[in-house]
Amino acid sequence: MDDKPEPPLHRRAGWLNTIIWLCIIVAVAGLCWWLKGLSTLELAIKSYADQLLMLVPRMLAALLISGFIQVLVPRRLVAKWLGSAAGFKGIFIAAGVGALTPGGPMLAFPLVIVLRNAGASTISLITFITSWATLAFHRILMWELPFLGPEFALVRYISSIPLGIIAGLMLMLATWLTARQKAGNT
Repeated sequence: MDDKPEPPLHRRAGWLNTIIWLCIIVAVAGLCWWLKGLSTLELAIKSYADQLLMLVPRMLAALLISGFIQVLVPRRLVAKWLGSAAGFKGIFIAAGVGALTPGGPMLAFPLVIVLRNAGASTISLITFITSWATLAFHRILMWELPFLGPEFALVRYISSIPLGIIAGLMLMLATWLTARQKAGNT
């Protein structure tokens, strides 16, 4: 019998996701070809290539930045301030850091991986990404204020402030209840 350990869950899920996406791509491509003909398929592939040429440099830059951040961010500090033992403090810090993180998903998600690898808890990561998605200040300056006006931006921002904290607290509660239930079953 082989005692070789199974690959980590995120690697197995990655392959499953890849297979699912490939099946979706084949199905949509087949549908395009069937409904609109071969010329539509060629147009879609050209559009894909154009988007790829635009995104690849950005992705490479974002991944390079996350590599630099991974080297610069001390693991001990991340574990202390955002790790499992950080508790409520970790939720509030993650919410603040998420709100202050500029850039799009090509920067935020590699940063989440860096923080996870440095010892941040899932609770802190969920709080961070929720706060980033709802509170990132650069979006207010670049999009909401100029296009929607100060009243809209202010109301939307203020009403979104608790969302990251609520997400972290809900996950903290779910984690606590799960641990309590497991302790009761043993």
